[in-house]
Amino acid sequence: MPQSPVWANWSAQDYEDSGDDDLVFTHRQELYDSIVTDMINDGLRTKLFLFWHNHFVTELQAYNCNKYLWNYYRLLNTHCLGNFKTFVSEMGKSPAMLVYLNGNQNEAGRPNENYARELMELFTMGENNGYTQNDVVEVARALTGWRCNMYECTDVTYDNNKFDKNDKTIFGKKGKWNYNDVHNLIFTERKNEVAYYICSKLYSNFVYHTIDEEFVVQLANLFISGNWDLLPVFKAIFKSEHFYDENIIGAQIKSPMECFVDLMRSSGIPAANLGDRYGTVLDGSDNLGMDLFNPINVAGWQGYHEWINENTLTLRWNYCRDIVNSFTNQTNRETLRSLVITLCTPDISDPDLITRKVTEHFIGRPISDEQHETAVLYLKGDIPENYFEDGTWNLNWNEAPFQIGNLLVYLTRLPEFQLS
Repeated sequence: MPQSPVWANWSAQDYEDSGDDDLVFTHRQELYDSIVTDMINDGLRTKLFLFWHNHFVTELQAYNCNKYLWNYYRLLNTHCLGNFKTFVSEMGKSPAMLVYLNGNQNEAGRPNENYARELMELFTMGENNGYTQNDVVEVARALTGWRCNMYECTDVTYDNNKFDKNDKTIFGKKGKWNYNDVHNLIFTERKNEVAYYICSKLYSNFVYHTIDEEFVVQLANLFISGNWDLLPVFKAIFKSEHFYDENIIGAQIKSPMECFVDLMRSSGIPAANLGDRYGTVLDGSDNLGMDLFNPINVAGWQGYHEWINENTLTLRWNYCRDIVNSFTNQTNRETLRSLVITLCTPDISDPDLITRKVTEHFIGRPISDEQHETAVLYLKGDIPENYFEDGTWNLNWNEAPFQIGNLLVYLTRLPEFQLS
C-alpha cells in the first residue's frame, strides 16, 4: 500500500501555521509524483485504483483539501480488491464524497438527494435499475447526520441530532433505517441488480467494451455467492480462456495515462530516471481530457472512443515522442540499449529481427508487413545500407540508442500502440 505522507492528517490550520502559501500545492505535487512512480512500478494496483477512481467519482476541485484527497486515495487502494459492500459503505462516509455529493448538507428535515441518487444509480445498481424516486428520497433521509468542514479540513463526525429518526420506506420495506441499514437493504433486496451492474462494468473496462451476457451472469453469481468479495471476481476474469480470446486482446483504447505509463514501464528505465514524470504524464493526460482526481462529471470519463479524436491523437503522439526522447538522454540511453540487446541476443546486428523484437515488446502483437518494413527504415535511419548488409552495424554502435528511439517514435504512432 502507498505510505502515508507526513501531511496525511494536516488541517487547514496546519497549513496556515506553516507560513508557506505554496505548501498545499507542494504536498499535492509530491503525491501526484509518487502516484506516477507507483504506476510505473506496480501496474495492476494502480490500474485498479484508476478504475475505482472513475467509479466512485469525486472532484478535488470541489473539496480542495489534501487530507481529504489522501483519505480518498487510501480508500481506493485499500479496497480495490477487497469487499465491495465495505468499499461502498466506507466511501460514502469519506470526506471527499461527503463534500462532492452534498452528503455534508444532508440532515433531518432537509434531506439532500445527491449522494443517495448516485449511490444507487452509479455506485451500486445502475440507472433506473430497481429503485424509484421515492427510494432516493427515503435513502437520503436514512443517510443523514454525517459531517465535515471542507474549509477547515476537519475529520468526519456523526451528529445524531442531524439524523432523521422517523420511519422510512425503502424498496417497499418500512423501518427507522440508518446508514448501515441502507447498505444492508441494497445488498440484500437488490443483490441481483448490484451484482450484474458491477460485473458488467468490470467486464467493459477490463475485457471488452461490449459485454458477453453469459460470462457476466457467471461473474455476477460468483460475486453474490462470494459475499461481495472482489478478488474472486477479478481472478475469474483474468484466469478465464475468454480473457485471452484473440478478438478481445488489443481491443481496448488506452487512456492517456495508461498510454504514457505503459511506454515508460516497457522501457525498463527506473522510474526515478524518467525525468519530468509529473509534467509529462499528469499535465499531458490533463490536456488529453484525463485530469487526475478531477473526472469530467459524476459519471466519470467514458473512455473508449472518447479518448481519441483528430486533435487528441496528434497530442498523444507528441507526448509519447517527448517520453521516448527521455529514453535516449545521457542518463538512460545505455539502459535502453541493454533492454534491446537482451531482447535480441544472440543476433544484435539484424535490423529486421531487432525491429520485430522491439515491436513485440512495446506493442505486444505483430504489425502488418507494410508497417514492419517502414519500422525497419526508421531503425536504420541515416546509417548506410552496406553497413547492415555486411554485418558491420550492431546494437553496440554509438548511434544505436537514438535509432531505437527513432523506431519507438514511429511505433507509438501506430493504431496498435493505442490499444491494450
